[in-house]
Amino acid sequence: MGESSGGSIYGDAGARRRRTLDAAAALLDEGGYSALTIRSVAKRAGTSTGLIYQYFADKQDIFMALLDENIVESTKAVAALPRDRGVTALVAAIIDESARRWGRLGRMSQVWRDAEGAADMERESLRAVHDSGTRYDEAVLEAVTEAAAKEGRVLRGETAVLPFLLSGMQGVAASIVNNWASYLDSDEFAQFSAAALTRAVTRTEPAP
Repeated sequence: MGESSGGSIYGDAGARRRRTLDAAAALLDEGGYSALTIRSVAKRAGTSTGLIYQYFADKQDIFMALLDENIVESTKAVAALPRDRGVTALVAAIIDESARRWGRLGRMSQVWRDAEGAADMERESLRAVHDSGTRYDEAVLEAVTEAAAKEGRVLRGETAVLPFLLSGMQGVAASIVNNWASYLDSDEFAQFSAAALTRAVTRTEPAP
């Protein structure tokens, strides 16, 4: 069956792109960012390099598409978390979600930056990652604000609150993924960290 056949995966642009990204993700799992080449992705996806270049300029674009997907899915997950269990429970759930989703691509992000250096800021794929990251930050801020309100608490007013919270949660998630505190139970570590972050970024709302 030819690649132009509508009933084949090769005739479906969306399916071809999905197959390419799945192949790239598998290569990242197996060999890291260095294993990600257009040729290796084409071979794993069972397609040609020419078809891949129809959707991605190079392996940076492929990686950033995977990164963007993870950020979008993480944003949806944060938006779906319950607010009525308190800020600490919410933050612990975000840490768990971050560790689960970023176990592969989160670690690879630094490898990619080291390998590729500064990417072209005009890249559409890079702008998409930045835009998705902004939406993720907004989703976290909204979720934590709403969870705090359920407890009669508010976020502190300093502009550093959100960056501090995000970096704290990401740091704990990275520690869990990389097993940097192997002598600790990961759930207990996440709960302790979530409670500490909650105390740092919220305060009791004054009585009216």
